[in-house]
Amino acid sequence: MRNLILSLAAVSALAACSPDSATITGMRQIPQPEKPIIPQYDPIAPDQLQWITLDGGKGDLDFNPRVDILFVVDNSDSMKSAQANLVRNIGKFASGIQKNKLIDYNIGVTSVWDSSPAYVSNPNRAYANGELRKIGSSNARFVSKANSTSSILASALNIGVAPLSQGGPEFEEVFSPISEALKLSASGAANQDFFRQDAQLVVVILTDADDGTTSMTSEELADDLFKFKNGQREKVAVYAALVKASDSDDKKDWGLRVHHKYHPECFDGTGPRAKNNGTCKAGFGPDRILDFVVKANAGHGTPAEIRSNNVMSITQSDFGSDLAKIGDDIAAKTLSKTIELPELPRPDANGNPMIKVSYGKQAIPHDPSGKKGWKYDSQENVIKIAGDNGYQYQASATFTVQMVPVTVRAQ
Repeated sequence: MRNLILSLAAVSALAACSPDSATITGMRQIPQPEKPIIPQYDPIAPDQLQWITLDGGKGDLDFNPRVDILFVVDNSDSMKSAQANLVRNIGKFASGIQKNKLIDYNIGVTSVWDSSPAYVSNPNRAYANGELRKIGSSNARFVSKANSTSSILASALNIGVAPLSQGGPEFEEVFSPISEALKLSASGAANQDFFRQDAQLVVVILTDADDGTTSMTSEELADDLFKFKNGQREKVAVYAALVKASDSDDKKDWGLRVHHKYHPECFDGTGPRAKNNGTCKAGFGPDRILDFVVKANAGHGTPAEIRSNNVMSITQSDFGSDLAKIGDDIAAKTLSKTIELPELPRPDANGNPMIKVSYGKQAIPHDPSGKKGWKYDSQENVIKIAGDNGYQYQASATFTVQMVPVTVRAQ
């Protein structure tokens, strides 16, 4: 070793004296970046590897897969066929939520709102903005895992329609009832106990109109949801069953067909005499709601991917299949889990982290893709467990994580 060091020193001395290494007079010498310190793993024989078991510390290993699902249903007169389609197919949605006994869910329903004086002052209006509807003849305002069946869910979502002549909504607001539903969650308020602090928050919108709320933007409402979950954006998901711009007018709410309220750039004049000026040839769609879906699901993919995964057609014949897909997607998101590691894990001979994960007595496989099983995120030093991995409910079970930590030293 001594001879090697002396040889390197000699080479360095010769290089320093060479003409190429001299600083040219009158020119600024560019400083060279410092050599990075590369961490190295202390060699340990296989029989000396020490596996440690995480104790959870901050409750990371506990598993309470809870989800609160708020349906916002349009009850205007034009929604008769769409609501009937929903009720016929709600069992397919329920199957996605109910098939895994791990999930503890609350499901509640509120209707769209209309801030016009005629609607607000109508004596036949039984519910405040954002207030959860009562389930059938009971006083319960939401369906929970303990009292849920497909028929009860269908009954809860079948809120009926109210024609305009009978005080139904004219300019459907979707954003304001979502915002108000959150505000009504305090102790003693109408929606008490529905929203739980540690639960996933899912909003499902069903309408043939666009949002008519003038008091907030789609971005502001998305921020309200994130703040409600204490900044944990991964705990928020929004889905929507909507009409498309390309759908025929008879499938859409009156406002998306003829009124200037949603797309004033496409009309000349205002009020009942506003005339379509022909500039919007692609038709009118629920642009505000689509924008909200993208913003509320930020981080779950590109805008195109979010629209593809989280938006369905409320008019199509296979509506039930999409509802089932939503149920499965909600289940997978609810069952996903992130566990922080107290130390860096040592890699094995193949470069994989030396980690073992189990739920109760069920081993969860390592899957670097993150689609099933668990994967290790080296940037955050956490384990991310996918929700779609097939493990089954076990009473009082928690996750167990074993790992071989690495000792790091500077070179």
